[in-house]
Amino acid sequence: MGRNASGIYIIDEDYNVVSYNRTAAKIYPGLKKGEKCYKCVMNNDRPCSECPVLNKIEGPKTYLDSVRKILASVDAVETELWNHKRGYAMVVSVVADSERLSDTIMGKNDDLRFLGVINVLGSDYCNIYSVNRKDRSVQIYRFRGHAMGVKEALDRNNDYETAVGAYIEQNVLSEDQGKLRQALAFENACQRLTGASQFTVHYRVKRDGEIHYFYVKCVRVGEAENFESIVFAFANEDSDVQRYEMEGLLEPEGTAGRRKVLVVEDNELNREILCELLKKDFDVLTAEKGEEGLKLLSEYYRYISAVLLDVCMPVCDGFEFLERIKDDTLLSSIPVIVTTGSNKQEDEERCLELGAVDFVTKPYNRRIVIARLNSVIKFRESAAVLSAVEYDELTGLYTKQAFLHHAKTLIRYRSNQEISFIVADVRNFKWINSVYGEKTGDNVLVYIGQQLRKYIRGGLISRYGSDQYVCAVYGEHDSFFEDIDEKVKSISADAPVPNLVINYGIYCNIDKSLPVTLICDRAFLAMKSIQDDYERRVAFYDEEMSCKHIRDRMLENDFEAAVANNEFVAYFQPKYDVKTEKIAGAEALVRWIKPDGTMIFPGEFIPLYEKDGLIVKLDECMFRQVCSIQKQRIEHGEKIIPISVNLSRASLHYRGMVEKYVEIVKDTGIPFSAVPIELTETAALYNTKIKELTEKLVQAGFQLHMDDFGSGYSSLTSLDMLPFNVLKLDKSLVDFINHDRGRQVIRHTIALAHGLGMKVLAEGVEEKEQKETLKKLDSDEIQGFYYSRPLPYSEFEKLYMEI
Repeated sequence: MGRNASGIYIIDEDYNVVSYNRTAAKIYPGLKKGEKCYKCVMNNDRPCSECPVLNKIEGPKTYLDSVRKILASVDAVETELWNHKRGYAMVVSVVADSERLSDTIMGKNDDLRFLGVINVLGSDYCNIYSVNRKDRSVQIYRFRGHAMGVKEALDRNNDYETAVGAYIEQNVLSEDQGKLRQALAFENACQRLTGASQFTVHYRVKRDGEIHYFYVKCVRVGEAENFESIVFAFANEDSDVQRYEMEGLLEPEGTAGRRKVLVVEDNELNREILCELLKKDFDVLTAEKGEEGLKLLSEYYRYISAVLLDVCMPVCDGFEFLERIKDDTLLSSIPVIVTTGSNKQEDEERCLELGAVDFVTKPYNRRIVIARLNSVIKFRESAAVLSAVEYDELTGLYTKQAFLHHAKTLIRYRSNQEISFIVADVRNFKWINSVYGEKTGDNVLVYIGQQLRKYIRGGLISRYGSDQYVCAVYGEHDSFFEDIDEKVKSISADAPVPNLVINYGIYCNIDKSLPVTLICDRAFLAMKSIQDDYERRVAFYDEEMSCKHIRDRMLENDFEAAVANNEFVAYFQPKYDVKTEKIAGAEALVRWIKPDGTMIFPGEFIPLYEKDGLIVKLDECMFRQVCSIQKQRIEHGEKIIPISVNLSRASLHYRGMVEKYVEIVKDTGIPFSAVPIELTETAALYNTKIKELTEKLVQAGFQLHMDDFGSGYSSLTSLDMLPFNVLKLDKSLVDFINHDRGRQVIRHTIALAHGLGMKVLAEGVEEKEQKETLKKLDSDEIQGFYYSRPLPYSEFEKLYMEI
């Protein structure tokens, strides 16, 4: 899949557009379902000559989009459509890595001058825009799709200030937003560029829970007196860091005998004074600028015992230095002493808040400087602290924090090599601790670490969780994959306990543009795919998982728009009274109907939304729909019949759920009995909090139905513990009703439920013989295809009126 993927659209074998996400629609506004992709994307009357489907190209294809004046990368991933026919997921990204941009620039003199500026800036800048000084119109020269705000605002024809404001609001860390707003205010930028041809502003961005360091370079196009435009170029500061060879970082040769101190001081005289004061007792590394100091600290953190940091420096001052190491577990463990000539108490307080451990004032007193250095080093010996942070105490492997730190560096340094991630997870490790004791459990964990070291002689190995391991291998170190099944069997066979089961997930040739945590997630996704498979031990993250991952992301991306557009619709499956064979109620079941009339069935999106929490909003959406329908029936003078609504486990855990649902019922003015709530037994059982919630629902006036009884490990205890009004027999029980043993189970379950004051509803009834038997066994209600499939409300109402 192409790097920096920012849009996805699906086509069938005849190039007809089947579906697309919002990002693809922004890149190609002409996308329309049912239309030929080459028509609505490129205004062609035949397939595009660059099309990877037409040319059977494996991997991304970069081409010049002459319509939008951009360089685009398109990858075609074969996938199966809903009708089981073959289709393609077209993954699109707007790129400008090392490609020449001259083809995308018009031939005018001004544009050639822009090209000159962009070429000077180089290829490390992820986004480049130019702003005309007269009308403040914006032209995008490069956009990689990571940042949200600017391009979206410009697509809506907003002005420069609105676009920049949107970018800052959606991306920049709140502490840096004020600084960046002031620097990028257009008049302020113009004023600064009259005195200098360019300036740079550093700031931080938070993405996927991680802090990333960025800067924007502002360059004028023309002379100071009469320049007409400004180029704004944004770059990820991490990609600029130049380091020594990766092996030197990961496999250090050892430290010198004396402790090392890093001095970060922009004043040459002060720097020389400190070096002279310290050289007798320490090895001294020096940095003239904060940025240089950060690089040295990142490279030599293993050896540096303390940092002497000047507060007042240009570009990256002491405050920013402390701020930037604060969120890195390894770097922030090294003590920092701030050197300052200021007596301001607020500066001292701010430095302490950011992690500084002590202060020394200028001019320097040698005895005081040495004493304070020795004090902080003795109190917080860097080697011990780093060992605790960097290495797992039990296995001696990297900790999770250290692995994430080193893996990021590995990916950056091995950008031209294939890198693969391997995860390992011990199945039922808690059982090992319980049966054999924690000491044996520890021995198992140590043993696995030793075996991974044995088979993976290079790369990175980490104890990622209590019983999980993550490895990153590259180049000649990927020999682990040779005879991998034999290696896996050997590890389990020689383990300290018999029948040790370890599942492995492997993500080969990783997408290096992804955050390390997401790369790990993909390997774990592969591993989880075989959790319930007792035959397989190794699974690879493959194209099928990739396609499902793409499909899942599309379903997640489209959720909010689908809710806003009322695409989630309630269908109603009637519930029939066994004796009268008349409709006694219904169950509301969600269907997703797209604007073009195609339907996405619940089995595709419900499990996904249960995992990511979107099910809570979907549950509420369905509940509101049913309440609204019941309100309409009351207003039209129609008879109210109970329509039950399903509530997921996630919704039960949602804070304030009971109060919200009570408020919805009261606002619509319907009786609580009009909307019974269905809960699966597994969602409600063995949880004190859930038991309290179900009791609150009953106290509020709701009736509760126990759904899917008999589908799993049903417990008779649940019939007594939880306040249900109706017991729903699962289809898996009903299917065996014509067998003697199955019939006896249902007979006694119905009798028990009636004895506890509960009605019984049998679901999944498809045959007349099943219906007749349930009638004889005294079931109260029946639901299933024998009577009716789930119906749109208009058809359900018509059916109800006919009976």
